[in-house]
Amino acid sequence: MELDQLKNIWEKEEVTETPIISTEKQKEIHLPLEKIRKNMLMEFWMNLISMLILLPLMSVFTENQYIRWTLYFIFLFIVGYYTFKFNKLYQKLSIPQLDTYHSLMELKYDLKLNVELYKSYYVASVPFFMGIFFLLLEKRNFFTDENLIMHYAPFILFFSTTALILGIGSWWSENYYGKYIKQINKMVSDLNQNLVDL
Repeated sequence: MELDQLKNIWEKEEVTETPIISTEKQKEIHLPLEKIRKNMLMEFWMNLISMLILLPLMSVFTENQYIRWTLYFIFLFIVGYYTFKFNKLYQKLSIPQLDTYHSLMELKYDLKLNVELYKSYYVASVPFFMGIFFLLLEKRNFFTDENLIMHYAPFILFFSTTALILGIGSWWSENYYGKYIKQINKMVSDLNQNLVDL
């Protein structure tokens, strides 16, 4: 008996298509996307230039070639991995399909996922910068000092370096990506509200 009722309800329900987004709204969404793409391209070139500048500077931190090249390749791996991930988003943003509400929601979640990936990029780079600072301090015989404060210096250095890198990373991501992602999220919310009103 209940199965027949469910069949009747199923047949009565009208299946609607995915809501279509107007051309004006699509153009409105493309503006912040283009700014995000522009910033991603600028950051790619900055990463490339910084890797090239860092190569000759590694000898300043340590004279041991093994440590120097190991540290450099670790950083190169970190930058390469995240650049690969960001490149996938960059390619996806170059020809976004924003004609349906579902594609817009997918874009929103891709951007949100990449913001979290971006934060992890800065967290992953903390050990590299810590290694460079410790090598620089060791080269200057900083740890051979008998002063008691020098025993706490690695902890102070660790927390200050972490705070500095995460602070710069948060500022950078908010300034170059966050405000545009918020614009897109607001547009998605407005479209969602309009769909609910229909």
